[in-house]
Amino acid sequence: MQSAALMSVYVLTIIAVQAIGAVASKLVETQWPSAGLATFLLIFMAEFGVAWPLAVRITEWGIRAAGYRVDGVDA
Repeated sequence: MQSAALMSVYVLTIIAVQAIGAVASKLVETQWPSAGLATFLLIFMAEFGVAWPLAVRITEWGIRAAGYRVDGVDA
C-alpha cells in the first residue's frame, strides 16, 4: 500500500512540476523567443531527478503523520 501511495504522489509531483515548467518557459519565451524551448527542455529533464526525492519525503511524512511505520526504514 505504501508503494502505491508513493507512486501516486510521484505522478502528482511530476504533474505539478511540469505545470510550473510550462508557465516558466512561456514567461521566458515572451522575453527571449529562442530560449523558450531550451528552458522547457531543461526543466522537463530536471523534473524527474527532483520529483522522486520530493515524492519520497512527502509520502514518508504522510505515512508517519497517519501513525504508521514506513516500510524498509530502520528507525
